[in-house]
Amino acid sequence: MWNKQFRCSINNAKQAIVATFVALTLVISGVVAIATPVTYDLVWNALFDVAMEQNEQQALKFEAFAESSIRQGIAPKDVVKQFQTIFQGSSYDPSNYVCLVDENGEVIAHPEVTYVGNEIDISYERKEELAARLNSYVSISLSMPELNSYFSADNLPSRSVVKYAGDGYMEAIYQYPLPDIGATLWLHIDVRVLDQKTEKVMMAIGAVIIPALLIIIAIGTFAVRIVERSFESKLEYQARTDGLTTLANRRYFDEQLEKEWKRALRNGGTLSLAMLDIDFFKLYNDNYGHQAGDEVIKKVADYLKMKVKRASDTVARYGGEEFVIIMVDCEEQDAARFMTTLVKEIEELAILHAYSSCSSYVTCSMGVATLQALHDVDYSQLLRLADNALYRSKAKGRNNLCS
Repeated sequence: MWNKQFRCSINNAKQAIVATFVALTLVISGVVAIATPVTYDLVWNALFDVAMEQNEQQALKFEAFAESSIRQGIAPKDVVKQFQTIFQGSSYDPSNYVCLVDENGEVIAHPEVTYVGNEIDISYERKEELAARLNSYVSISLSMPELNSYFSADNLPSRSVVKYAGDGYMEAIYQYPLPDIGATLWLHIDVRVLDQKTEKVMMAIGAVIIPALLIIIAIGTFAVRIVERSFESKLEYQARTDGLTTLANRRYFDEQLEKEWKRALRNGGTLSLAMLDIDFFKLYNDNYGHQAGDEVIKKVADYLKMKVKRASDTVARYGGEEFVIIMVDCEEQDAARFMTTLVKEIEELAILHAYSSCSSYVTCSMGVATLQALHDVDYSQLLRLADNALYRSKAKGRNNLCS
């Protein structure tokens, strides 16, 4: 019954810990699931801003080139031709390139000359106006007169996400006006490049979060094992310990007696068992009170713990005011000599007992028995012999030892 109760307690503790860590894992997973799209947008926008800042630096160089050319007296249309020469001299990467667009949305300089003269037709929306990134676009034709102001030479630089009306191709564009030549510089970045970079960052974040979740699960599992062992150890200690004296209790004594008898049987050894009883304890309780009686029991228990020093021996509270001591590989004479000392020294503790008829102090009657462990002898016989010896001790007037 005890084992069943303790096992239930351990299982309840394990279930509580498992439930806690499962809940923690679910909460973290839920937070990750909710935070992932938000984090994706934050990372994407951060990369967008970095790309636009890099494009701005490049645009400033082109602006300086255009202003320098105009100051040298070069006509704006010739400056545009110079831009075309520069653009064509550089490698054309469709995912990242520069072009010039006039006020009507016509490409006037481009790394690929075949694009010159084309009118840009896009679905257009400014980055700061995006309600949901890349999810909705307002279809606007650049050639519509009322929208020309977006791309006029007098307009301020802008950062935009666009989608071409023809094939749905999407770009992030930094638009920088060059009023000296009546055009706008467009620096293009393929949105897929930003998406790929964002996905790499998210994978890097995932590479941290996923192991972190696994570590949490591992810690949870480890914690369950530790708590389980701790509970088992604590509950086992409680199951074998007397609450008042912290000595071994009756249950543990029964187990130890059987175990030590079997050990002696294997080794061909002897086993000694002593039984002690506090003399006239009922009278002490009746006259001094139960609390004082408990204190006497604890003092005698503490003394026995101090005297029984061998790790192989066991001292236990057998019940009420009775104690037992198992002495392993102890001959009869040695056991009797040791117990005689206990009889004398317990009285010398000088715990007053005015209602005892054998001493002015608390005393103990003791019985001890020793048996050679044999296959045809049961350990219960040793218990009976020690009990009989204790009975004889009381019959002789108490405060003595019989064996």
